[in-house]
Amino acid sequence: MKKLSLIICCFLTTICVFGQKKHQITNYNIIFSPDLSNRLNLKLYPRAISDPDIVSGILKRIDPDILRLGRLTQQFDHYSVDFINKGLVGMYKVDTEQLHLDFERFSHHQDARIKYVKGTVGKNLNDDIRKFMSAYTNLNHKATVSNNGADIWTYFNAGIDDRIIKSPIVKGNTTNNFRNIMVLMTDGYIEAGIYNKGYDLNATKVNNFRNAFLKSKGTDLALFLAKNPQFKINPVNNPYLSDLEVIVLEMYDRSLSRAGAATKHPTDMEIMKVIWKDWLKSSGVKRFELKPTASNRDEAVKYVMEFISKI
Repeated sequence: MKKLSLIICCFLTTICVFGQKKHQITNYNIIFSPDLSNRLNLKLYPRAISDPDIVSGILKRIDPDILRLGRLTQQFDHYSVDFINKGLVGMYKVDTEQLHLDFERFSHHQDARIKYVKGTVGKNLNDDIRKFMSAYTNLNHKATVSNNGADIWTYFNAGIDDRIIKSPIVKGNTTNNFRNIMVLMTDGYIEAGIYNKGYDLNATKVNNFRNAFLKSKGTDLALFLAKNPQFKINPVNNPYLSDLEVIVLEMYDRSLSRAGAATKHPTDMEIMKVIWKDWLKSSGVKRFELKPTASNRDEAVKYVMEFISKI
């Protein structure tokens, strides 16, 4: 009888364990990666908005929009700035702690999280956003003055790693998954690093592509690129990209006039998009979108919010 009771007890315990409901929570790890090159010089490349405008607009959508995307409690969201050129951290004396918002630090203490968001405690979300933006605006100003390069190919190949890509956190029956979303702010021209070896996409390469395409009498840019791999960007070998979603903002078309009229066909934007698409796809990026310069901050923020909202 004791043996039978033990068997029944074990059986019931097993049912209870397997019967427990497992919770899956989706969190957002949003990484701002600005190209701090001469593209920031608005005299050379005039744009309607600046990078700080975009970052500020997105951070202001944390509450209530992003925090409520499919969740009500226990959000582990992260917001940070990552550097394409890591040497700039020391050069500009950047305090990276100021460029980081971390909701995971509250763990499962939802009451403390709510007070932080609503501003009912001394140190709150609005204060931290102001500090974040003060540090970011200062960084952007220094970069505008000095105009250092940005080696995007090397960044994707070796600079994106477990420092910024967050893996699931399992605690009991709850799994906190992360959508790693990168807001890459660049003009689309990759002009730092090794040239003419498949690691760049400079204005000369774009123009050579256009001339060859027109000479071919073709009509499909993607098909032409497939047949002429010398114009491609070499794919990178980075397993972390398989868990990374990238939205590329502020791609700047130098083939347009100041009034926005095309001076060449196909335009630089059309060419850059087909080459970038081929590169990001062949490099194993999980998901991506390519966007031109926005006409105002609301439009740029809308691009990002729509990208985040799509699953």
